[in-house]
Amino acid sequence: MSSAEDTWATRVGRLGHIARAVLYAIIGFFLLRAAWTADSSDAAGLGEALNTLQEQPYGPWLLAAAGVGLVCYAIYCFVMARYRKAVAL
Repeated sequence: MSSAEDTWATRVGRLGHIARAVLYAIIGFFLLRAAWTADSSDAAGLGEALNTLQEQPYGPWLLAAAGVGLVCYAIYCFVMARYRKAVAL
């Protein structure tokens, strides 16, 4: 991988990891709320996290940003699968 490709892969990976972290934080909030209220119906997954973003004042923009971030994470995963060095155990 060239230096420029490495730089862009790092940037795309950072953006993708940030998007995943935000979505996992929202899911974590749902799980904590479910534990606090002892109501398992409050627990939610990725779909509910995306619905929560959509219901915000700038919902479509937040949802688009989350989608772009997840696509960036997918690109990062493909790049890592292609260029990661195998380690013999």
